[in-house]
Amino acid sequence: MDLYAGRRRGCRNLTVSQRELADRLVVRAELLRAEAGREGEFLSLRDAVALAAVQLGLHAPADV
Repeated sequence: MDLYAGRRRGCRNLTVSQRELADRLVVRAELLRAEAGREGEFLSLRDAVALAAVQLGLHAPADV
């Protein structure tokens, strides 16, 4: 998904499930930032990731 994911510090140490969760988190954060932009508001990357993490935490994993 992300061409630079392998170059980030610590990314090589992620398990497959951790990498999948990180990818879901990135996608959700990008969607939140885009939605905020359409509404004329600004959402920082840090806030978008924090909000995405909370939202992902509220949903049960699909494979359970």
